[in-house]
Amino acid sequence: MAAGSDIHGHSKYELFRSQTQSDFSDTSSVSESRHLFEDERRADQDQSSIPMTSFNFINSIIGSGIIGIPFAMKQAGFGLSIILLIVVAVITDYSILMLIEAGKLSNTKTYQDMMLVAYGRPGFYLLTFLQFLYPFIAMVSYNVIIGDTVTRLIIRIGGN
Repeated sequence: MAAGSDIHGHSKYELFRSQTQSDFSDTSSVSESRHLFEDERRADQDQSSIPMTSFNFINSIIGSGIIGIPFAMKQAGFGLSIILLIVVAVITDYSILMLIEAGKLSNTKTYQDMMLVAYGRPGFYLLTFLQFLYPFIAMVSYNVIIGDTVTRLIIRIGGN
């Protein structure tokens, strides 16, 4: 019998993991509403493909950051801005790996469920509010930018 094992041959980690695993992914309010719209075929397609996940991730990064990058690069200078982009890329990669590991440890499949496990209902509701607030503010800022740009374009094309 190995050191750190019980009489059945399970390691301490396996015992801890089996005691702390949760079923929040199957029982949360988010998952309950999702199950209402799923059919039997969904069980075979439980995970997204790597290309679709990559596209979704890149789309979310480009969507919010593409407007400010040229201005930030102009202000920082070319050399420093390249260094800063690399540093931010490394930090982002590390944080994504940490999120994946946290999802595995909490036995959850969604970010919302992981927050529910970590912070309880108050944290879950705070996350839900913040996930609404961020796109709302982005939408308002895009409308301001488009409104400013279209106004200048109409004045150039049509005159006063």
